[in-house]
Amino acid sequence: MNNKIILSFIFGIMLLSLCSANLGTFKQNECVDIKTILNTSAVTLSTLSYPNGNIIVSEKAMSNSVGLTWNYTNCLNSQIGFYNYDYYDAENNVYVNTYEITPSGFTGTLGFYIIILLIASASILLGFKMTDHWFVIVGGIGFLLIGLYSINYGIAGMRDMFITWGTGLFEIFMGGYLAIRAGLEISDGDDL
Repeated sequence: MNNKIILSFIFGIMLLSLCSANLGTFKQNECVDIKTILNTSAVTLSTLSYPNGNIIVSEKAMSNSVGLTWNYTNCLNSQIGFYNYDYYDAENNVYVNTYEITPSGFTGTLGFYIIILLIASASILLGFKMTDHWFVIVGGIGFLLIGLYSINYGIAGMRDMFITWGTGLFEIFMGGYLAIRAGLEISDGDDL
């Protein structure tokens, strides 16, 4: 009896997570089409707000694009985070939804960032261990690219000026130094 209750509870949580009302994840400073399909004569966007709670628009009529599809395009997506919006139809049925804005348009990029950082570091360490300059050059270029990625898109969606730029510039400097130094040693015929 206890196992059935626990399994029912776990199954209920899984179903609840599948019912999340999220429009998706989009890139910062790009337009987002807020679409809904409703069998009604009119749909009004009640409020659309920034992640900090400031209202972008209120009481805007959504346009009927095709059939039962209603649309409103928002191009004011400069803040990173979740944008909340609610709308209602002609019968006064209210619907609430969100969408997320990230610097790259993707979520969960920390794993990608760490994997690329580990690959570049392993290439540099392997180059030093084998005294092979080309591995160090490839690892240095990898660090350069990670630094550029960090500055442009932030680290895991966080675009703090000090952390993002500090980390990005450090990675660019280290990658450039290692790649240039290994290239110069190849031209001189020296070992690492």
